[in-house]
Amino acid sequence: MTAQIFSTRDRPFHLGSFPMERLVRHDQAPNLSDTPPFNPVSFDHTSTPRSLVNAMRDYQAMLDVLRGGMASPQKAGCPDDPEERARHIKSFGYFQNAPMVGIGRFDNSLKLDEPFANPEIDRLAEDLKTKQVKSLASGIDVIMADLKESVSAPPQSVDGHTHAIVFLYNYNRDPDPDEPGYSWMSDAQAQRACLLGTEAAVVIASYLRILGYEAKVHSGASSDVDLNKLAVAAGLAVVENGKLVNPFVGDRFQMVAITTNFDMATDKPLAPMSQQPKSLTNGLAWKLGKGSAKNGRTLDPYAKRRYTDGLHPFEKLRRVDKPTTFIDEERVARVPKRADMFVRSQFGDMGKINQEAATGGYFTRKSPISQASKRPMGAFNLLLDSPVAEAVDDSARDAKANHEAIKAIGYFLGADAVGIARCPEWTWYSHDALGEPIVPTQDSAICLIIDQGFDTTEGSSGDDWIAVAQSMRAYLRFSLLGGVIAAQIRNLGYTAKAHTNQSSEVLHPPLLLLAGLGEVSRIGEVIVNPFLGPRLKSGIITTDMPLTHDKPVDFGMQAFCESCNKCARECPSGAITAGPKLMFNGYETWKSDSQKCTTYRITQKGGAMCGRCMKTCPWNMEGLEHEKPLRWIAMNVPAMAGVLAKADDLVGNGRINPKKRWWWDLRWNPDGSCEMVDQTVQPSNYRELRTDLKLKFEDQTLAVYPASLAPHPWPFPFPMDREKGIEAYQAMITAEEYQARLDRGETDGLAHEYKLSGEAPVIRVQVSKVDRMTPGVTKYEFTSLDGEPLPEWTAGAHLDVVVAPEYFRQYSMSGDPADRSKYQIGVLREDEGRGGSKLLHRIFSEGRKVFISRPINHFPLAADGTKHFLMGGGIGITPMIAFAHECHRKGVDFELHYSASSRASAGFLDDLAGFPWADQVHLHFSDEGTRANLDEVLSGYEPGWHVYTCGPDRFMTSVMEAAERQGFPEEGRHLEYFSVPELPDYENHEFTLKLARSGKELTIPADKAATEVLLDNGVQIDVKCSDGICGVCKCGLVAGEVEHRDFVLSNAQRENAVILCQSRAAKPGGTIEVDL
Repeated sequence: MTAQIFSTRDRPFHLGSFPMERLVRHDQAPNLSDTPPFNPVSFDHTSTPRSLVNAMRDYQAMLDVLRGGMASPQKAGCPDDPEERARHIKSFGYFQNAPMVGIGRFDNSLKLDEPFANPEIDRLAEDLKTKQVKSLASGIDVIMADLKESVSAPPQSVDGHTHAIVFLYNYNRDPDPDEPGYSWMSDAQAQRACLLGTEAAVVIASYLRILGYEAKVHSGASSDVDLNKLAVAAGLAVVENGKLVNPFVGDRFQMVAITTNFDMATDKPLAPMSQQPKSLTNGLAWKLGKGSAKNGRTLDPYAKRRYTDGLHPFEKLRRVDKPTTFIDEERVARVPKRADMFVRSQFGDMGKINQEAATGGYFTRKSPISQASKRPMGAFNLLLDSPVAEAVDDSARDAKANHEAIKAIGYFLGADAVGIARCPEWTWYSHDALGEPIVPTQDSAICLIIDQGFDTTEGSSGDDWIAVAQSMRAYLRFSLLGGVIAAQIRNLGYTAKAHTNQSSEVLHPPLLLLAGLGEVSRIGEVIVNPFLGPRLKSGIITTDMPLTHDKPVDFGMQAFCESCNKCARECPSGAITAGPKLMFNGYETWKSDSQKCTTYRITQKGGAMCGRCMKTCPWNMEGLEHEKPLRWIAMNVPAMAGVLAKADDLVGNGRINPKKRWWWDLRWNPDGSCEMVDQTVQPSNYRELRTDLKLKFEDQTLAVYPASLAPHPWPFPFPMDREKGIEAYQAMITAEEYQARLDRGETDGLAHEYKLSGEAPVIRVQVSKVDRMTPGVTKYEFTSLDGEPLPEWTAGAHLDVVVAPEYFRQYSMSGDPADRSKYQIGVLREDEGRGGSKLLHRIFSEGRKVFISRPINHFPLAADGTKHFLMGGGIGITPMIAFAHECHRKGVDFELHYSASSRASAGFLDDLAGFPWADQVHLHFSDEGTRANLDEVLSGYEPGWHVYTCGPDRFMTSVMEAAERQGFPEEGRHLEYFSVPELPDYENHEFTLKLARSGKELTIPADKAATEVLLDNGVQIDVKCSDGICGVCKCGLVAGEVEHRDFVLSNAQRENAVILCQSRAAKPGGTIEVDL
């Protein structure tokens, strides 16, 4: 790729990379009568099995499935000026890497008489409705539920659409017959352009629908409109000699469009080619590249380079046998996927604040631009496991030829950098998202890098409202390109898996090092590339295809980072170390505090996510000719590293460039509304460089969580112990000391190790039956995956159901305890609740595999009871059914009273009528005038009688009060809460918690629960509901007056026990002593 001579820092973002402002346009409406008909793009090249087009087919079809959708019922509070809107939408197109964007009017005259559709749409739409993905990615279950509902809706019409956004994607040169990869990609130009254009259009159309406007995508494979006419109307092409022509790229392009009712300013049509200035593509400005990123020098980055050689001159870098940082390959610790910090946030390992911010993936969805990328990203998960061809293709048998051909198609598709490495066992996680051990079978890794975009990074603070969208755009692009490459390898007869941000089973940084795509940097987990700096996202494809491997590179990064701590100085969370490289899990690295980093990224209020370290790194460069000497000096004169780092501050690199701030600071709210951020209430992050800050390592308190502190592999909470994390950081040693101990044979305890012990706290089962008994109540049955009996249980037990990582919900078991072939629960959908039951109803379909706990019983049937009154209100009937089964089997006298507002809202009626003890069932419906007289039902108390109740708070209170009036003693009155009842207006005060076993005293501030402070201080305590319902955090009470706020303990139990997630000292400044 030829580097630019002139900077485009002063070029407004909405103008794009081509100098389209130099084109001559006219005011009159274009004559569309002579526009040639559009020829649909076919993705069926099955007659040529090795063609890359076949690998693209399902990805194009999936995007075509997503071309429409339901608009939000609420219009966003975004700017309404048509000119501003047009600039914004064009900028979004350029952010998505569209080469050219035009906007035109749309009416029914531009519709096709016969729309055409991708023939694979119906098959993939059915997959979206029925298939389950294997992922712990934030919000993945919400995304898939949204997709399922979207594709189930009626097809979207374009009637009423008034505008068209048209994207033009040009071709680079055609591959030469003698260059690597030719036989795979020679027939794929139109399909490549169509695929990339559809990806961009699907994202932008989704964004418009989030804003409350209708929008539908029209691709070369599925369209309701005439794309050729739209291109002319939007000022992107003219008709010359019966063909569509663009002044910059001729007729070598494809179009994709969006029709919408979003009002925008439109572009004027182009004047004929004869009226365009000759200087447009022949003048000095075009030839030298003055004023635009696309010009005579950069128009086709592969004009003078083979595709396999890529965009950047990697051939000029110094290659070395080993990475420039030490890796003790024999002792690298493999940890489970569950150790990912974003996953830990979802499960509540880092506390309630992080978990709430991660719920439904909100920290990635609150930016509408980012949220728009999530739908295709989620859908692509369903395409990761296409079948492998039965025979190896003759074009794919040689390792060296495969190496060059794979790189060629990676660059042809649009990757910014590609490297290929060996993939040793230590680069894989130990366990997958399901907690299953990973046994690696693929020994090569194809590593792709996607640039997050220099211009947008220039305009951003790094942690404002565009930051998360930069990440999601790059992740989506790899999901597409990596998915296509993996499918191509499978079509050639080898296994291959694309490891995306949502589904990765390998660690990316070490593989990028081995593939020669960068070096370890002070940022920590981020590998810095010599051409893109840290401004990148990566993806990996593992495969058993024969491949030669690249060598690591040395371009001076270690000396540079030792002399520069700009990223640490600028980090908003203080997570990046200002100290030396240390050994972590067998790697030498500048280890950052991932807990601090993750917490800031998902909970910060002035934007969404964070990449300020990438923004401010001196290696975040524009890619100009004059930067080449700086790169050479860094690589060849290490002593100059400090000078270069200081010079970066002096010239102001890393500051915000207002001309590149193209996005709107819009925030999406969980209720579906979308509004501009009120800068007077919560200003967006707009940071300047902190050149006056003198950051010292000795002033930092950092924590790390090596293998020895990693969680178990299963989808179940595992609270983090920050005190131990701080101790672990302080215990890390340098690579020099580490290697000296190795030389002396002192290996015991030298490396971090992952040890798995204990039984899994969850079991995986299948949803075998879904019975929607009423509009709001559904019965679910679970069976084992292997057909064996499920664990034993007793009446009154409940299950902890992992609805999603952030939705860990308790449901009473409603079946017969004697029947171990299945478990049964009933769930009331509460749309105004906290989201767990609503999501469960959306995603728990027959065949889905889910995780549940073994049965837990805090609500047992009294063993000495002579008669049991089972009082169920609404969904509270569920445990009463199990009680009735047990009473009937034991021959113990009982009555079951089921109260509901109406017969239509009452679940389980058919079941109750069919049980052998149906004569003991009494139904009470308010709308039928049969409400239970509780005093009458419970009258005549005799010793040995017990009453049990579950249901709405007011119902249970009434039952308990009636039972007390009728003489039931406290030990004979039992209740179970499904949700937090209405609480008194408690006022929190600071108090002291004393730990009896150690004598340690902890201050519990007014805004924190005792469990949070205990975990923050490294005191292990189990936490589940955090609402005082489940009783898991119960602890012995030694001394002190307590304000009990739980719904678990009886008055007698409260004399010597306390529920620490809710209860506090009764008086301000009081002290509670507990048995810990």
